[in-house]
Amino acid sequence: MKIMNRILSVVAAAALAAGLLAGCGASSAADSTASSAASSVAASSEAASSEAASAEASEAKVKAQFTVTGADGESQTFDLEVTDGEKLSDALAEAGIISADEAAAGFVTTVNGETADWDKDSAWWCLTDASGEMTTVGVADIELHDGDSYAFTYTK
Repeated sequence: MKIMNRILSVVAAAALAAGLLAGCGASSAADSTASSAASSVAASSEAASSEAASAEASEAKVKAQFTVTGADGESQTFDLEVTDGEKLSDALAEAGIISADEAAAGFVTTVNGETADWDKDSAWWCLTDASGEMTTVGVADIELHDGDSYAFTYTK
């Protein structure tokens, strides 16, 4: 019986030790998990701040100019403040220089309230860049950047 009590005591002591070690390990694991979660939240917060800064940078405003020369030869220059990379068609529509419908279509017939009608008198709007060269793409394909300058000229 003495041997049985001794074996029982050793088993109980081993079970108690195992329980304590497991409990401490679980607590340590819980602390580790909590610490890991806090680190993840901090990292997520930093990432969100970085993304917000990137979004602000990508939405930085730049200045561009647009000149309209009508059928009478009179020119009017518009200073545009736009988002870097914004499409010229969208900027012109926002400024009221062309209609939103024409901006979406990318084919412009009315500029600053004046219509060029090819079918009536072979008139059209010539889109040029800062050097006066006719562009190879339409207003819907041009991305604006700081200092850009474009023009529409009534042409017959």
